[in-house]
Amino acid sequence: MKKIDQKMIDIIEFDPLTATKEEWLRFHEFRKKRSLENNPDDPVSDNESVENSLKANVQNPETEVKTFSIIDKRENKQIGDAAYVTIRETSPSYEGTKHLAQFDIRLLRKYQNNGIGRRFLRNLYEFAKKDKKKLLVASTDNANGKAFLKRIGAQMALSGVDNRLNLEEVDWKMVEEWERDGQNRNSDVKMECYQRIPDAILDDYCKIYTEVTNQQPLGDLDIEAGAIIFTPESYRNLEKMFADLNRKWITFVTIEPTGKISGLTEIRYSPSRETFISQLLTGVQLECRGRGLGKWLKAKMLLKIRNEFPKVKIVTTGNATSNAPMLSINNRLGFKAYKETESAQITIEQLAKYLEIN
Repeated sequence: MKKIDQKMIDIIEFDPLTATKEEWLRFHEFRKKRSLENNPDDPVSDNESVENSLKANVQNPETEVKTFSIIDKRENKQIGDAAYVTIRETSPSYEGTKHLAQFDIRLLRKYQNNGIGRRFLRNLYEFAKKDKKKLLVASTDNANGKAFLKRIGAQMALSGVDNRLNLEEVDWKMVEEWERDGQNRNSDVKMECYQRIPDAILDDYCKIYTEVTNQQPLGDLDIEAGAIIFTPESYRNLEKMFADLNRKWITFVTIEPTGKISGLTEIRYSPSRETFISQLLTGVQLECRGRGLGKWLKAKMLLKIRNEFPKVKIVTTGNATSNAPMLSINNRLGFKAYKETESAQITIEQLAKYLEIN
């Protein structure tokens, strides 16, 4: 393809809270085209749901998000977008993550490999330098994105896989057997289901939620174990955000006879993607493993999805390739790899070297 004249490309800040109707129309046209290019089999969310989600993201009390539109001035069309994300100083996770920022760059295919990504990296460098960030982190699931990150000198630090389960292919007899076996082996353990974690257990739940979150493999990412912290306040903020977006967040927990929470699993469902549901964290405390709690939790959640979400056809989940225990359970359930993901990191000094900034 003929190289694009960079003078014809604008990178402008996009504020979801003040965006005009014209700006939203340009954005939606872009996101739908990119969805067809990158995920042609996936449902495309309606405009209103996406707008509400982006507005909620920039008002999230945990993170500070700057978003950008990339415009081809020749046609007055949006051909890409970008983001720069940092953890707010008021977040309980700030201390463990204050050295880093996350970024994302998305372009329609015909505009890739034309120097547009490099242009945004210059903006990114200035943001990171101003905020005194030492490390920049990005993730991608497509070949061009991986090639771009390698080209700029980023280290591929964590490999993962986007797994998908077709509910029509599930061995439901096996799932029901897992449920019975879990109950039989843990007859004194209670299984509870919540759409809002009760006040009475919220403190304990946030502790195990933090623990399970930090059990996820980090590979070579320069993030200390235990960096992500959930407090009752931060968790309630998340619950409110998803409730305001009309999304369901369902959690199963196992509770020991002592009252201690030993395991959890969670899903999130958005009506705007009615045939898909997202499986998020599943984890069991180390001292409670080996009793079939993980399989029991997974089975209970799948049976709930089957019974209460009849339109759902696909369950999606993401796992690090080094997370052998969870991959083993998912493989037996019938999850199949859909896309391989890579998380990469680059220091501010390495980025300056790539950009030839002295």
